[in-house]
Amino acid sequence: MANEVSGKNGGVYSSTLLIEDCEDEWTNDNATSCAADATDKKVGTASVKVVIPGALGANILLAHEGGIGLATLVGYDMVYLWIKSSIIAALNDNQLLLDDTAACDSPIETLHLPALAANTWTQVALMLADPSLLTAIDAVGLKQIAALGARNVWLDDIRALAEEDGIKSWTITYETDALDLTSFVHAGVSSFLPGISRWSGSFEGYKTGVPLGIGSEVYLVLGETSTGSRCWIGKAIITNAVPTTDHNGVVSYSYSFQGTGALEEPST
Repeated sequence: MANEVSGKNGGVYSSTLLIEDCEDEWTNDNATSCAADATDKKVGTASVKVVIPGALGANILLAHEGGIGLATLVGYDMVYLWIKSSIIAALNDNQLLLDDTAACDSPIETLHLPALAANTWTQVALMLADPSLLTAIDAVGLKQIAALGARNVWLDDIRALAEEDGIKSWTITYETDALDLTSFVHAGVSSFLPGISRWSGSFEGYKTGVPLGIGSEVYLVLGETSTGSRCWIGKAIITNAVPTTDHNGVVSYSYSFQGTGALEEPST
């Protein structure tokens, strides 16, 4: 609790556009291979597995997927994806690239990937620097900034997310069951074991567009501040919508949600 931060620049991001599903192999630029991996994935039937040789140097494009033909990312604010590394990686050891040419050799958006634990799938939310420039994205790529030796990197479900305008507050409850294991051997002192975890919450603000529909699944990024690492990230179901208007004619909405699957906690 010692790290006090201002939350005045936080936000809720949910509206989504698929950039790349990672269901098939990518073009191999300098990696050993870039094949679809049907056994190690997070969404759909496969992820893309990039096998990186040990002798490869720094600042090298590893692989890319061209011809994705997105009309525009204008109006979106961040990129969300799943990523996994076979070894520990530090902040900016790897970059995700967005380009308006299929070869991905002149990126117009460079996104610094965060620190990664070894052999752990991580949900990542990366703020776009200037979405107004992303009018015709045709490729997404993975670049190696640091020479880390032989390793594998998996990518899955790369999406753009838009901020929900008008939101002024959000709450989240992250909890786990405590399973009672008390028996006679514990001599009258209760003993418990952590059980299934779950998360849920709500957000509210002023109506600025079409309301979210109840029962819809959304990719939620709940920002504590404008710093990308200070986010709670996961997929949720909208379970409740409450519109409100007052004597001034201002229309507000509050939403409740139930998280489904893993919740990524802030890293800082």
